[in-house]
Amino acid sequence: LDSNNGTLIELHCKGALMNRWRVQTDNQPMELILGNEGPADFEMNGFRSGKMSPFSCRIDHGQYHWKDQSYQFSKFYLGADAMHGLVYDANFEIRTTTIDKHYATVELVFDYLGTDPGFPFPYEIMVQWTLYPAQLIQAKTTIKNKSNQSIPLMDGWHPYFTLGGQVNEYSLEFHAAGKIELNDALIPTGKILEEKSFETARQIGEAHFDDCYLLAPSNNKVILSYQGKYIVVQPIHNYPYLQLYTPDDRKSIAIENLSGAPNCFNNKMGLQILEPQDQIYFETNYQFKETSN
Repeated sequence: LDSNNGTLIELHCKGALMNRWRVQTDNQPMELILGNEGPADFEMNGFRSGKMSPFSCRIDHGQYHWKDQSYQFSKFYLGADAMHGLVYDANFEIRTTTIDKHYATVELVFDYLGTDPGFPFPYEIMVQWTLYPAQLIQAKTTIKNKSNQSIPLMDGWHPYFTLGGQVNEYSLEFHAAGKIELNDALIPTGKILEEKSFETARQIGEAHFDDCYLLAPSNNKVILSYQGKYIVVQPIHNYPYLQLYTPDDRKSIAIENLSGAPNCFNNKMGLQILEPQDQIYFETNYQFKETSN
């Protein structure tokens, strides 16, 4: 809680997720993400705000080849495809907490022991949440390879943002270096299409998103706005891809920072390779504003 401006974030060890983001605006509290309400809801909506590792989105039929071997994920499938990684419901432990007048930080850590047959490679994942003044949140994920061989890797977040009302009335702005063409199963075809639709703020209207984009490196902010209020999502390190998703209830929009495209274990689009005992980090910022500047 930032007592200077009333901003509150609620973190959970389960999935290392941010379950609430509340700000004060117009002398009223306002919730900016849809979280999970209890144990049953965590199981039902386990992907809300979830940490997606060692892959995000889909792996085609849950299968991939790595170093002349074939692997098959077992944890979770939606239809034919493995979805959203292995740690979204993991029980992280608090490693450190730091609070001073400039920021508050919590570090959550989980040792994945290679228990899924689709990913028999142990690694440590550390998620650091930091609340700064000016209603700014930093999410940083550090992964260390604890296996004895190089491993494939993708990282992502899955927050559902809300500004009240219906997303049809929201405006969206981002600069895409391209849109990833997807087939009917939402697996990339390998083609990158031109995308200029949201280079200036544009109302979402009836548009349904379940799409992946490559962000423009020179301007990678995503700005969501409604009635003079803005959520700015800005990837800082190793998140060149953007996934957008609108649930059927139209009460929120998922704005997902990704290190790679869906199915990148197979198509290699953004795939990271981590050597034994090496580590890599991924970082993004979320900020609430009441001005577009």
